Amino acid sequence: MRNQLTLTFFALIIAVLFSSIAVASLQNGLIVYYPFDEAAGKTASDDSKNNNDAELMGNAAWAPKEGKIGGAIKFDGGDSSAVDENGADYINGLEAFTISVWVKSDSAGHDRGIVFAIDPAGGDNVFGLRYDAASWSTKGGTNLVKGAITTTGGGQAYEGKSDVQTTEWQHLVFAWRSGEQLALYIDGELDDNPTHNDGGKEGKISGATKLIIGKGAKDNNGTSWPGLIDEFRLYDRILEEKEIMDLASGALPVEPTEKLATTWANLKQKRD
Repeated sequence: MRNQLTLTFFALIIAVLFSSIAVASLQNGLIVYYPFDEAAGKTASDDSKNNNDAELMGNAAWAPKEGKIGGAIKFDGGDSSAVDENGADYINGLEAFTISVWVKSDSAGHDRGIVFAIDPAGGDNVFGLRYDAASWSTKGGTNLVKGAITTTGGGQAYEGKSDVQTTEWQHLVFAWRSGEQLALYIDGELDDNPTHNDGGKEGKISGATKLIIGKGAKDNNGTSWPGLIDEFRLYDRILEEKEIMDLASGALPVEPTEKLATTWANLKQKRD
């Protein structure tokens, strides 16, 4: 029994070690990280330590037990959002980025936004990611994910493959580097058959005025995301595929040392 406990303990140490390495890697280049684990108040704290906090607007509400990991924000589909008015300070000038976010929509087949960097006015530009009911591409995609950016070198738009909108939890990663095409990962897998993807352009992100979570280009008529958004991250680099898979697993520990201590305490209790 003692040998079994010892082996289990060392297995836990190894697991925590690798988890700690993954967590440390995912701190590199992190500009904003909203776990959305609050239960009260109107401020979404930025856990990247950059103090880029956001404020809940409209009917955006905390959902402490409904997130993919811990809590989340519940958006009512009306005029709700979470906004950092200083978002332009860290979005403009980016030459590469990765957005990682968990979303859970109440419905599919709509055009509601996940993140945007200006007040919505109907156009997909600047820095945005949303659900798209119908592609404008000649390929005629439907129920897809759309992203777009505006850089000093011009605009780039991305429309993913059809029929990926869902009412289940979905992990999205949207990434770009100057001179390259946009890329989308859905639940850890690269969408390698998009409906449309503009060619890469050299340049820096421009035109952002703020960071808005829960709205997109088409939310210019009092609408917003209908459902939950959790674990929003913004990086100033493209994540490696292993890092994307780690985030998509939905199981990264926040404080692995505490988890190890708790687990080892339980093991000792069983032994006693």
